[in-house]
Amino acid sequence: MKKTLILATSLIITGGLTLAYAANVDKGKALFESSSLGGGTTGKSCITCHEGGKNLGSDLFDRKKFSIMEMDKKTLAEVINVCIEKPLGGIAIDIHGQEMEDMIAYMKTLVTKPVTKKVPKKVEGC
Repeated sequence: MKKTLILATSLIITGGLTLAYAANVDKGKALFESSSLGGGTTGKSCITCHEGGKNLGSDLFDRKKFSIMEMDKKTLAEVINVCIEKPLGGIAIDIHGQEMEDMIAYMKTLVTKPVTKKVPKKVEGC
C-alpha cells in the first residue's frame, strides 16, 4: 500500500512538472506578437518582420548554423535573442526558458514552404 502511494505521488508530481514545462503555442503566439518581449523599447515585435511566417524558411528547424545581421549563431534560440536585442530593443531571454520554448513551438506552426520561382512559359510566335 505504501509503495502504491509513493508511486502514485511520484507520477502526479512528474506529470505536473511535465505540464509545467510543456511548450504552449498560444503563449508563444502572444510573445511573437508582443512589442514588449524582453522589455522591447522600439514598438516592434517578431510579427513586424515575420508576419505569417515570412522569411522564416522551411528549413528553419533543420539548420545546423544561422547567420543573422552579420553574426553567426548555432541555435534558433540565439537568433531569436538577436532579434529581441536589436530590432525590438530588448534584453535576451533565457534560451532554455519557458518563453523561448513557447516561442519556438509557435514558430513551428509558421514555417513556410520553400519558394519556387515560376518560369514563364514560352509562347510560340513571341
